[in-house]
Order: sequence, then C-alpha cells, then structure tokens
Amino acid sequence: MSIIKLPGAIDLHVHLREPSDNKAETIKNGSLAAAHGGFSLICDMPNNPGNPTWTVAKLKEKIAIAKKNATVTTLFYAGSQPESNNIAQLESMASAGAVGLKLYGAPTTGNDKDYTAKDFEQIIKEWHRVAPDKPIMLHAGADNLEDLINLVTKKYSHHLHICHVHSSKAVKLINSYKTKGYKISCGVCPHHLLKTSHETLGKGWFSRMQPPLANQDEAESLLKLFAGGAIDLLESDYAPHTKDYKLAAETNNPHGVHKPTHTTCFGVPGIEHIMPIMLSLVRKNIISLDRLIDATHTQPIKVLGLDKNTFGPAKNYAKWDISDQSVKRISEKDVISGSDWSPYVGYIAGGKLIKLVSSGKIVHETK
Repeated sequence: MSIIKLPGAIDLHVHLREPSDNKAETIKNGSLAAAHGGFSLICDMPNNPGNPTWTVAKLKEKIAIAKKNATVTTLFYAGSQPESNNIAQLESMASAGAVGLKLYGAPTTGNDKDYTAKDFEQIIKEWHRVAPDKPIMLHAGADNLEDLINLVTKKYSHHLHICHVHSSKAVKLINSYKTKGYKISCGVCPHHLLKTSHETLGKGWFSRMQPPLANQDEAESLLKLFAGGAIDLLESDYAPHTKDYKLAAETNNPHGVHKPTHTTCFGVPGIEHIMPIMLSLVRKNIISLDRLIDATHTQPIKVLGLDKNTFGPAKNYAKWDISDQSVKRISEKDVISGSDWSPYVGYIAGGKLIKLVSSGKIVHETK
C-alpha cells in the first residue's frame, strides 16, 4: 500500500435533518457517513423542514444530540430570516456555540422567496454586534448577490461566505471584492464541478438541487477556478433525501417547479464519496494535493475562525491508501448515508480511507 496522511477534511455545509420528519437520516448516521468519507468536522445548516434552528433552545437540542450520537465533531449554524422574527435570539445562539449565521436570500428547502439586502439588514446588524468574528453564510440569488456583498462586507466589515457558487461570473465578482481586501470567501460543491444540467433530462429530481447544475462550459470553468484557488473551498451541501422522496417529487412535479404548491426535493447526498473522488482528480493532475488540502481543511478553518490547536491536523487527520490497488468504481454497496443512494455511484474513487481521527479520537479504522 501507498499511505498518505492528510489533515481531516472539514465540510462546513451539511444538512443532517435532525430533528425533523425525515426519519431516514439522523445526526448519528449523517456523521457516520462523513467519517467514512474522511471528514473529521462537519457543520450543520439551520433549515430543517419544520424545525429550523431559529432559537437557542433548538440549537441546544441539536448540540445535545450531537454530543451524544455524532461520530465526528459536529458544529451548528444559527438561522434567521425576515419572517423568523428571532433577532432577539441571535446573541444567545452565538453564545451557545453557533459557529456562524446562515441566511437564505433565494429559494431552496425551507424558503420559497427571494429577498433583498434591505430585508436582511437588521439581522446582519445584530449578528455583527453580537458575533463580530463569526461568519455570515449566504445562499444568494443572482439578483441580490452584489447588494448583499456590499451590505455585509462594506457597510459592516463582516466576513461573508458565499455558499455553493455555480457560475464563473459570481466567482469573478467575489474575487473582485477579495482583491480589494474585503472579508469574503466562497465555496463550491462537487456536484457543480462534476455534473451538468444535461443530467436532469435523464435523472430528473435525482439531479435537481438549489442552486441548479450548470451547463458543461460553466462546470469546466468552475473546476479550473477551483483548481487555481479562485474558489476558496469545497463544501458538500449534503442533503440526505431518500429515493422515495425523490421519486415522489418526480411523479408529482416532473418539470421541477419550485412553488409551495408543488412537491419539491432539492439536493443530493454522497458525503462519503467526495474525498475519494477528489483524490481521483489528484491522480489525474486536475487538481494538486496541496490545493485539495487547502480547500478541505485550511480554508474552512480560516472561514470559520476555528482554533488550529483544537481543529487542526494534530488532532484531526486521515490516512489514505492511494496505491493503484485502492482505485475502484463506487458502487451502491459503498453508500453509508441514511438516504440509501448516492449521486456518485459509478464514479472512480482514487483512494481508500484507512484511518480517521476526529478531536483526538479514532472514529474510523479499516481492519
């Protein structure tokens, strides 16, 4: 075997769906899937359907579940929307351990509206007051992206992370602010690098997510921008929808209409397969190993403002077999997620996880 030791990967964008009505997935099982994928730390988003993380009580409930059941270190974001009326909760959520604040400015799971920057101003102002060193994570639309960037980074000088970019135009806009010294970063999902909108013709809701897949030219441009470092980090946007939920959406809403009156099921699972697929890109010299480490460990720590002694590679690392014998095609037998499927079945894994240490504890080891 040819063994390499990498810093534990950090995924700052997952949806674990507990507590919620999605009984197929739990914090326990989602974090187990992350462990099998070489992630030593994951951060859960607040938009659980029916149970958003809008109060300190809900945040503490999640933290307690993770403390008891999570396989890897699991942190949580606070959430706030114009309709949530929870500005008074932000200070207590920040004090209770929220790693950042997530805002949804465009339609997705748990939000059917587009918002303006003005709609969020009081929320942003309060978060900056109570948690000046904790980032604001943004799901933005094309129409409100620049206004929100200006509000957060220019007016309040607060760090803004743009989640799951899916266009080269957005990346160039973000980098124009970065070169001027504003506190801004962005992440990309592996599905936006490796898949295209053409896939929805054959796979329907199994390839629908928010933001949607781009065309071939955009996907190739995003991969080049990621490889070159213009996109700061990799984030999964892990969404453990089951096959039954996806098929129900396909049956009831075959054209993918996003309205409250229509059945929707945006997003994909597959966190357990992301790092092996990225290692296959390293084998092909599409991205460098240093860039992969930067995008999955160094930059997430920087964006979240985490303590390197606690969350760095001394206490969080993975050992990978990257020999030729480790290369394999991902199959359904490799699925760990409670969703029971993966969009990456059929992709090539360029390495096999041998050992994972999270917060100083061995959480996965191949016998």
